[in-house]
Amino acid sequence: MRFTLFFLAFMGMMMPQTATSEILSATDKIVEKFMELDFDESEGVSFEEYEMMVLQRMGERFYEMDTNDDDEVSAEEYRAFWKAKKAQYYRPRR
Repeated sequence: MRFTLFFLAFMGMMMPQTATSEILSATDKIVEKFMELDFDESEGVSFEEYEMMVLQRMGERFYEMDTNDDDEVSAEEYRAFWKAKKAQYYRPRR
């Protein structure tokens, strides 16, 4: 019995990939992630759905900058944030 289950599992791994498990390009992965914003499953991302994501990220970034939790970002906090993150957000032209 064990051998039969092992053999069937092994053969399943050896089968060619189907369309549902196809390899996605980088662009396909980005589009798939973007379409996760379609909360009402309308097969399109509305302005409101997109805005929700932008506002969430904006809030997360604000509170990441506000290191002393006073609901304000001082010049020093922003400077420290920028120095720590500039490689992520800024790419100089070569």
